[in-house]
Amino acid sequence: MLRLIVGFIGGMAVCGMLVIGAQTVLPLWADEDPTANTTENITLSLVNLIPNVEAIYEESLTLPFAKAESKIYDEDIAEFYSELMDRTGLR
Repeated sequence: MLRLIVGFIGGMAVCGMLVIGAQTVLPLWADEDPTANTTENITLSLVNLIPNVEAIYEESLTLPFAKAESKIYDEDIAEFYSELMDRTGLR
């Protein structure tokens, strides 16, 4: 029984020393250093790695209609088609 108590206390002491030792080695507070001269490198930003989905979607939606409009040779139909594209917001 005495060996169990001594082992428990010894284990607690070792764990306590590990925690205290880790506090001195690892930074516990993540503070910004206002004196550091930091510049944002926009070319390496994660935002620039993601494609502009909205622009891709808009172009893929409107491009077929714009191509079809260029193939209409009748003036009345072309005028109607142009007005239709304006009203629907495709242009």
